[in-house]
Amino acid sequence: MRQRFVFLLSLCLLPLCLLTPPSLCAADRPNILMIMVDDLGFSDLGCYGSEIETPNLDALAGGGMRFSQFYNTAKCHSSRVSLLTGQYCIAAGDTSLRNAVTSAEVLRASGYSTAMTGKWHLQKQPTDFGFQRYFGHLSGACNYFLGDNTFRLNGQPWQVPKTDFYTTVANVDYAVEFLNEARQKKDPWYLYVAFNAPHAPLQALPDDYAKYDDGRYAAGWDAIQAKRVEKQKQIGLLAADLQASPRPDHIPAWSTLNDDRKAFETKRMTTLAAMIDRVDQEVGRLVANLKAAGEFENTLIWFVSDNGACPYDRRSTGIHKLPTDGSVSWSDSTGWAWARNTPFRFYKQNQFEGGISSPAIVHWPAGIKVAPGSIVRTPAHLIDIMPTFADVAGATIPSEFADRELRPVSGVSLKPLLQGGDVTRSQPIHLLFASDRGLRDGDWKAVSYRSSPWELYHIATDRTELNNVAAQNPERLQSMVQQWTTMAENVLHANKQTTKPVSEEVKPHLHPEWTDFTKPLVDGGNGKSGEAKKGRRKKATAK
Repeated sequence: MRQRFVFLLSLCLLPLCLLTPPSLCAADRPNILMIMVDDLGFSDLGCYGSEIETPNLDALAGGGMRFSQFYNTAKCHSSRVSLLTGQYCIAAGDTSLRNAVTSAEVLRASGYSTAMTGKWHLQKQPTDFGFQRYFGHLSGACNYFLGDNTFRLNGQPWQVPKTDFYTTVANVDYAVEFLNEARQKKDPWYLYVAFNAPHAPLQALPDDYAKYDDGRYAAGWDAIQAKRVEKQKQIGLLAADLQASPRPDHIPAWSTLNDDRKAFETKRMTTLAAMIDRVDQEVGRLVANLKAAGEFENTLIWFVSDNGACPYDRRSTGIHKLPTDGSVSWSDSTGWAWARNTPFRFYKQNQFEGGISSPAIVHWPAGIKVAPGSIVRTPAHLIDIMPTFADVAGATIPSEFADRELRPVSGVSLKPLLQGGDVTRSQPIHLLFASDRGLRDGDWKAVSYRSSPWELYHIATDRTELNNVAAQNPERLQSMVQQWTTMAENVLHANKQTTKPVSEEVKPHLHPEWTDFTKPLVDGGNGKSGEAKKGRRKKATAK
């Protein structure tokens, strides 16, 4: 009897993790570093075809894996909702998150320390949704040198310094501070870094700008796009016989631009390259910190963008100056957005590949079982990230949560892909923002540009969506449109206005906020077309 008592007592004194599945042990569970950038084009990283120097992100891809078909929602705030909740934006309750829980809440309940830095762009604050520490701005964009009045530190207003401040750098300064604090607790940690870069306003640190002010972008977008396509094929990211999207009619050939326009466009892309380079440098600083702490091997690092490159040319001031302080503010260029989304068509907000396909890099030496540098060609989506984090952490996604009416998570865990397996979905990938619609079902994709007639593409053989085969496959298209509508109604809980049938009228795919290259370049003006200006006048009259 005494021996039985001693045996039972010894069991009680065993370390808890010996009685717990390995995936749940604090010593085995990975730390998680989630990095999201803003408005990054598909080809903007070196490991995705760019001439921009991104050695730190390239090294993560080379030591881990990268996706060739990773989807976002094509828009800033909706992508953040999907990343955090595992749900489509409308289903989660949009920016209120009233029908969802966040990855921070799920992981915090499982014993993780949680922190965030950077852009929030949703209601309330990160500290209201499971993040124990937060530094950043609640707004959708801000001046990189001057900030704005939405900066917060752990839930309290934070005054942006008048000098020696740059948002991208500050995000990592505080990320390191939060990591050092979390390490004192001996718990695994979850850190979400949401860089605002390279979202407009286009503003770069002086040294970063000088690095790219060497004339490389004076060759123009036609030459840059061709070089990126060539590199993408060379590194095996794209099929050797893939046909890249031709320059669209709404973008002129570089050679036809006047000297003033060429000079400004060259400076715009120089600035974008500098901003992306700076993101890479700051990622390198985070990686160095993890290595110094002995955490690099068992930290799951996930890098994504919220949408493709932005084409909206709204307002630029100081176009004859350099964008290396807060007094100069430039908008995006539709011409460069096309080249940055190489090899795809269209842009941010559109559900074509140019809007929704973004770089996605995963690095986790202790957990990834596929060969380093592997390219995953299985389609995946931001809604899959939260379920993946819960899976690798051994955490449970709740079905009930205080003060919220939860809806089911639509994403699936991608952990099997990290281990060389496959994933199965019960539903196609649903695509929607505003009036842009899409559905990815296996090798097929249906897409509608701003509620124009549905188009159909066989993505397996036509990844760049150059051959609309809707007329040849009416039954397939009808079935996919019905599936899109059913999911919009029953999964997303979208309203009737959102799900009403698309127009039957075929129109050119244009947008009033794309650069109008027929207009003269004016400091303080914008590149909007006459349609946009007419719309503003009508709105002003209505007021």
